[in-house]
Amino acid sequence: MGRFRFLFRGLIAFALLVPVSMIVTAPVSAGTAAATTTCSNGVANTGGLGLICQITVVNTITASGGSATVTIHECHGAAGAPTAACSTKTTSLSKPVTAVTQCNASINGGGGTLRCSVVVTNNFYGAGASSSLTVPAATTAVTVNQCVGSGAGGVIGQNINCDPYPASTTGAAITQCNGSGNGLTLVHLNCTATGTMDSALVVTINQCNQSANGGGALVECSASLVNKAVTSTPPPTGTVSQSSPSNNSTPLLPLLVLLASCGFGLAVVAARRRSIFS
Repeated sequence: MGRFRFLFRGLIAFALLVPVSMIVTAPVSAGTAAATTTCSNGVANTGGLGLICQITVVNTITASGGSATVTIHECHGAAGAPTAACSTKTTSLSKPVTAVTQCNASINGGGGTLRCSVVVTNNFYGAGASSSLTVPAATTAVTVNQCVGSGAGGVIGQNINCDPYPASTTGAAITQCNGSGNGLTLVHLNCTATGTMDSALVVTINQCNQSANGGGALVECSASLVNKAVTSTPPPTGTVSQSSPSNNSTPLLPLLVLLASCGFGLAVVAARRRSIFS
């Protein structure tokens, strides 16, 4: 009888502790959706770690202002394709995103893997003469500053592939992969920058700089910035944020139901034993 009481109490204590441990170990996204959106800067600088940050921004620009929808997919874990702690967050903002900064000064331990991307689309919806924003008429190729002082010991065209290269424009719209991948025994450094820009809405992307400088590093970073005129009706604006659960989370309700069932069963057995011997 004493043993059953002890086990039953132990199960109750475990049920109370499980949610706390789950909350502590569940990954929390470091990404922040805002006019200056960020994801995982200055993180995971010990050996053997991997990082994935994928940011997608859709800016809506109208005669009366603008808004944005931002999706951040972020993963942390072991080097390779980390999936131990992933989250995806979509946020609606009441103003456009003008800067994205991510994956800088990160993954500087040996054998680190860095995979980061940014896609920004600026949709201009027939801005009128009263607005400081105009339908992009002077769209030009995006300016780039990338792969400067990077890939020590690597070979361009083999384990270093940067497009465009060389690219060292001061104050560029896209600045990435500078001072990175310098730990020798580089696996590869692949960085691409594409798109257009317009003075009507200046957006900058800064990522993968001063990162992955441990030996045996892998770097894959891409950035795309596109401006275009749209003739359809702009989407409604809002400020609602939604986050998906991480892919390694354990549903608490089924676990608690199981624990409660076990405890109830043990209580019934204990009651029956008590009635038999009373």
